Amino acid sequence: MTGRERLHNILNRRPVDRLSWTTLVDGTAMSILPAPERSMTTLEFYRRIGCDILQFGNHGLPRDLRVPSPSRAAGVETKVEVATDAEGRRTERTTTPWGVLTRTTHRGHPVKYPVETLDDVRVLTELWRGLRYEEVPGLMEEGFRRVEAAIGEHGMFVPTVGPSPVQELIELEMGQQNFYYLLQDHPREVEELLAVMHDRRRQEYEILARRTPAEAIIPVENTSSTLISPALYERYSLPQIRDYGAICRRHGKKMVLHMCGLLKNLLPIIRRAQPDGYNAVTPPTVGDTTFEHAMDILGEDVVLFGGIFNGNVFQKPGATAAEIHAELDRLYTPRVRRAHLCLWLGADGLPTPLDRFLAVADWMARKGRDGMERIGARADARVAAKSRGRRP
Repeated sequence: MTGRERLHNILNRRPVDRLSWTTLVDGTAMSILPAPERSMTTLEFYRRIGCDILQFGNHGLPRDLRVPSPSRAAGVETKVEVATDAEGRRTERTTTPWGVLTRTTHRGHPVKYPVETLDDVRVLTELWRGLRYEEVPGLMEEGFRRVEAAIGEHGMFVPTVGPSPVQELIELEMGQQNFYYLLQDHPREVEELLAVMHDRRRQEYEILARRTPAEAIIPVENTSSTLISPALYERYSLPQIRDYGAICRRHGKKMVLHMCGLLKNLLPIIRRAQPDGYNAVTPPTVGDTTFEHAMDILGEDVVLFGGIFNGNVFQKPGATAAEIHAELDRLYTPRVRRAHLCLWLGADGLPTPLDRFLAVADWMARKGRDGMERIGARADARVAAKSRGRRP
């Protein structure tokens, strides 16, 4: 099988010829590689280490290979002023007809969120109310053909889309403390903002799902029980994720949720959204959800389209190939080998030695095919039995 065929089969719950693995790198991840690898593009590096290429939107791609969005946000005219101080803090002041919102970031991370008061909530609500998504003809399809040609048979490009409203407010606009204080003190106004944001996000999904030639779409939720409780996820996020999945399926696309936080207490609710797969399920100690626990909750047939390899081993200072191989031996129980799983090496944003990738590649070359023919035969038997209406 080619990498593209292998990922396609995992996404569609079909047998594969060997275990699938991938990674995601950027300039930071590649910063300590030897000079020949450091000079490569990300796609060249993926081919160098021999992984299947699960290209996570435009992340890490050179500018000439990025796929444009099929829509653009249009609406209220605003004036944006940007200033950067000597320590690298970037302050963005947005003047609107209803007031001013100011955010400050440092190295891309929020230092001051723009929405802190009820007046700020009203400003953001009017901004979203005035926003609409307009189609941009042609550019996305051209970009998609270009990046797919660059990936070749080694894998596939999957477009990403921003988070659902609660996640966006917590991560980008309010922060956790402001969000919960404002929701507690002014529930009507915050829920109105959430409703308006959700309506506009549906517009974005409609255009993307209808236009993209990709098989799947990945909402970058970054969900975690450290950000939202199960009760609030059920009340606010679950109906929204269901809506996005319905839009994707209506246009023949699969929705694979990216959730890289603490998931154990959220999974029983998230499964009710019925996504087609899950991306970045993360085991302890970085996360709290092993692949086998995810299968306990989500079912044996769950698609883990990028499950994170144990970062405490892969990113451990001085980790040896023997340690990485031992962790892979421990991870790939017979049950996990049967799973619809593509293993994801967490590397983006983390300087990562070349020998870590090569250690995984070596293990996969030696053990990645073990028992896969038997697993594939059993899977084929299950499919045949199901078509006959009885158990195999």
